[in-house]
Amino acid sequence: MTSRTTEVPKSGIGAPVDRVEAHDKVTGAALYTADARLPRMTHAVLVASTVSAGRVRRIDTARAATAPGVLAVLTHRDRMPWRGTPEDATFMEARFPLADDRISYYGQYLAVVVAETLAQAEYAASLVAVDYERHRPVPTLDQALPHAYTATGRFIQPPFPQRAVLPEGADPGAAMEGAAVRVDATYRVPHYSHAPLEPGAVVASWEGDALTLRDCSQKVHQHRDIVAAVFGLPPERVRVLSPLVGGAFGNKTDTWAHSLLAAAAARAVRRPVKLVLTRKQAFTATGHQPPIIQRLRLGADAGGKLAVIVHDVVNATEVRGDRPDPAVVSTASTYAAPVLSVTTRVAKVNISPSANLRAPGDGPGSFALECAMDELAYRLGMDPLDLRRRNHLEKDPLTRRPYSDKNLLEAYDLGAERFGWSRRPAKPGSLRDGDDLVGYGMATAVRGELPDPLATQAEVEIRADGTAEVRTAIQEIGTGSLTMVAQITAAGTGVPLGRVDVRAGDTRLPRTPGNGGSKATGYTGSAVHLAAEQARTTAVRMAVTDPESPLHGLPQDEIEADDGRLFHREKPGRGETYRALLARNGGKPVLGKGNYTPRTSHAVATFGAHFTEVRVDPRLPRVRVTRHVGVFDIGRVTNHKAARNQAQGGIVFGMGWALMEQLVPDPVSGRYVGPAFTDYHIPVNADVPDIDVLFVDKPDTIAHPHGSKGMGEVVAVGVAAAIANAVYHATGKRIRELPITPDKLVS
Repeated sequence: MTSRTTEVPKSGIGAPVDRVEAHDKVTGAALYTADARLPRMTHAVLVASTVSAGRVRRIDTARAATAPGVLAVLTHRDRMPWRGTPEDATFMEARFPLADDRISYYGQYLAVVVAETLAQAEYAASLVAVDYERHRPVPTLDQALPHAYTATGRFIQPPFPQRAVLPEGADPGAAMEGAAVRVDATYRVPHYSHAPLEPGAVVASWEGDALTLRDCSQKVHQHRDIVAAVFGLPPERVRVLSPLVGGAFGNKTDTWAHSLLAAAAARAVRRPVKLVLTRKQAFTATGHQPPIIQRLRLGADAGGKLAVIVHDVVNATEVRGDRPDPAVVSTASTYAAPVLSVTTRVAKVNISPSANLRAPGDGPGSFALECAMDELAYRLGMDPLDLRRRNHLEKDPLTRRPYSDKNLLEAYDLGAERFGWSRRPAKPGSLRDGDDLVGYGMATAVRGELPDPLATQAEVEIRADGTAEVRTAIQEIGTGSLTMVAQITAAGTGVPLGRVDVRAGDTRLPRTPGNGGSKATGYTGSAVHLAAEQARTTAVRMAVTDPESPLHGLPQDEIEADDGRLFHREKPGRGETYRALLARNGGKPVLGKGNYTPRTSHAVATFGAHFTEVRVDPRLPRVRVTRHVGVFDIGRVTNHKAARNQAQGGIVFGMGWALMEQLVPDPVSGRYVGPAFTDYHIPVNADVPDIDVLFVDKPDTIAHPHGSKGMGEVVAVGVAAAIANAVYHATGKRIRELPITPDKLVS
């Protein structure tokens, strides 16, 4: 994808500039995956299971195969082209699609129908008749709990421990018994769905044995490698294009069955195939956060210093795989405690595979930890903020490394002052406005950065016409990634931002870890930073060695770049434009390449503090968030406008977790009761209060050379806990199960 800014501001990092793709989006010119049209393109529709457990006794495709326009109907009876095993290919599920007749969750794909038009494919899919051998499913986590176990399968996600006691040899039970004040509580979070506006979509086309996938993916290179492995192709024979993604929140970091089925169907009919999931399929077949039960125990002395933290977690996992949720990570990296014990178990339920959902682990884990800290503060008779300050953590206990930079205490101070935390009365239920009960709550946010083992790459080219182009495989998922790389390119080269083009979202471009794990700014931004510096340095060297240049003979370190020209720092009038320099030297562009792998002896993380106000009408009783302040320590802010927007979005995301979002399984069949926007409620404009966002904005050059870190996930961590804590302060009722719906507040 190529985009250009619509305004021409100065190129400074941090400038609140508009998105480079904004004009295309607001005018409707932006093209998403489902907008792609290819010559002779056909359409595919998936047939999904209507039961949660069993086998396909018989599947009748005769009527579908002879329906108008139908080109193919593929089922498990057909010889699918998959190579190797799902484990070898690191495929998302523990089985390839249509690999056998077993059914382990509602919505599992049983057939794919390909026809000339979408309407023909939809009609033919309705004609596929399935005779099931029905088995009794395990529909809920509660029913699976007696059989919970410590996972040992391939879906374990290092480096979080499933069982750990720190320090080694410590006795958590004895430490808890010796604590002056204790909290022992169980917290629950439900199934959450990613619910992006854009459902999964793919257009697959073959040219000989080369495959092109236009797919909505957060990680095109990883997507390519998985698809190549499944089809037994060398990676260079697979191209993945994902220029614009219409929302993802983690589920598009993974490769799902519909991508493989579209490619298989395209090979079968020897024509391009477009496959777009229905809205219900987007809820049932591309991941979710599983339900999680967490028992959190805290022990502290009378002064509030933590003596021990014990966190036991069990989550639902799919029948064919082990996928423990890393909810204990936040517990291990938020507060200082001499003794820490964490355990993680799973229980098999007939549900579709879970997937990373914005702030995986940290989101649900922080709800339990931050609510437990609030409960501890009340038992101690201490201000919840003072308790957190007293237990501030200096080193990451999992890695035993100091943080590259940590300004959490400053974030506390900024947020408390802006919010007016000092005006909070200590007694729950004592603050009213008319008939409304008013409550204040707060929580800490921590999100660790997991290193990527492969180098992140980027190219920056300064061209003969004085423009620049940055090339990287990152994609735009709505967070401003394209603008970020354009701004860093402009800052590094001195080319005005309005003259920087961006090419992105293509596996033929330099590799990035994609938009996941809050790595885009830190990793891709660093590679672009290095590439831009190299391009500028090459041009400077060209100028100072060119006898015809006004800069000839000057030391390179005295040359600066801005507004498309190179000039002497002490005498800015002495200089020339890139255009003049390159024209005089053959007109060839100057190319810089960035190759970035972080190497630091420090732990890298982002931090934040949430302060929220809720109002509860005791007659309903419905919770309304009326004011929220979030302060974040994310290193250097690349674009204040985009960062503020992203932080507000993450806070709204957390509000949805706290107050309304949940996928409800039927307790008998295991089917989700309402897999659609009509029943899966997410916040809309009327639900969103005044959200005030502040940033510490201090560069962290130990973490990354340009001083910036990712923020996509930390902004959502802790929001649900802050709201739950505010609800307690307003009502005196401690709600330990999300979402906080009116029925939970009824006496």
